[in-house]
Amino acid sequence: MVKPYRIAVTGHRNLGDEPTVQFVTQAFHDILAQAQREYTEGVVALSGLAEGADTLFAEAALELGIPIEAVIAYQGFIEDFPPGPARERYQNLLAKCQFVHQLPYRERSDEAYLAAGHWLVDHCDLLVAAWNGESAAGKGGTGDVVLYALQKGRLIEHIHTIEHIIRRI
Repeated sequence: MVKPYRIAVTGHRNLGDEPTVQFVTQAFHDILAQAQREYTEGVVALSGLAEGADTLFAEAALELGIPIEAVIAYQGFIEDFPPGPARERYQNLLAKCQFVHQLPYRERSDEAYLAAGHWLVDHCDLLVAAWNGESAAGKGGTGDVVLYALQKGRLIEHIHTIEHIIRRI
């Protein structure tokens, strides 16, 4: 059986101004489209579905017809989204996932977010990081996930949200 190429995302909830959001969105699209061309056995997108980078990545994957697998950090994750468009966007993406992996955490915590980040790294061939390049603001943040990926020897495509450059690390 042929295994698809698995691309996970990590990134900031607040990516910055509109030009940065557009830069990141285009970068996600380009990286996923390139993977589709290179990996004829298929591509799967892995996302925690949080607001910001996770959501943009999942939407780019869907636009390209790439299946999504989600990892949900804790029970009640929907409460991360205020009622209205953000919550509806999350529910729509969740409904379109090929698989949903629910972690055992009952409540929101840094440990739950760190575990979700580790799950993404442990299950991917490539980690795409929409990241400002700085240490994590809190345990389980983007910087921690990138550090874990480096320790695990994963390929990382760094979309720098301040410098607007993309580089492989």
